[in-house]
Amino acid sequence: MPAKGKFLILRRFRAGDQDLMLKAYGTCGMVKVYVQDGLLPQEGMLALVEPFNLLEAVYRQSGELVFFKDILSLEPLSYLSLKDYSSYLWMEEVASFVERWFLQYEAELFNLAVSYLTLRPPNPKVFLLKFKLEALQRMGLYKEEVFKEGLREVARCLVQEEKPLRLSRLRLPLELLSDLEQTVEVHLSNSL
Repeated sequence: MPAKGKFLILRRFRAGDQDLMLKAYGTCGMVKVYVQDGLLPQEGMLALVEPFNLLEAVYRQSGELVFFKDILSLEPLSYLSLKDYSSYLWMEEVASFVERWFLQYEAELFNLAVSYLTLRPPNPKVFLLKFKLEALQRMGLYKEEVFKEGLREVARCLVQEEKPLRLSRLRLPLELLSDLEQTVEVHLSNSL
């Protein structure tokens, strides 16, 4: 039975001579989407299902596989990645984190991913860490005791900081950023 939902396209692959397979996060959680004849120009689907695009579609689901019946609306976020290479890298980092850790659909996580995808942060490493910590918090997995003593205060400040200007001016040593990211990844892998 067809249903309606929103999907954030994370990856796009060829599936045969004229079909496409997508990896998307949306109303059904993390799913694979099969687009029959998606590579054919007369179908007009190739531009719609670019990575980073946000679609509202009527779909049919069979297990983890989704088939689009009709695309109702499109928010073409993929054009933002064409601005410059750093924009593409930023969007790819956010999409990779979503693909790895956002398993079940939650509206808060979906909106968080979309809002961070559209950012153009002047300090991408700090903003990416803030995104990961916010995701942890919204998943209900954020615990300060997970972080080493020296990292707890930094993690707490990043989670609580609301002003993008302050985050853009924040300069943290690469070793500290790496330790925080590694702690987040290890905690997620142990928790999920």
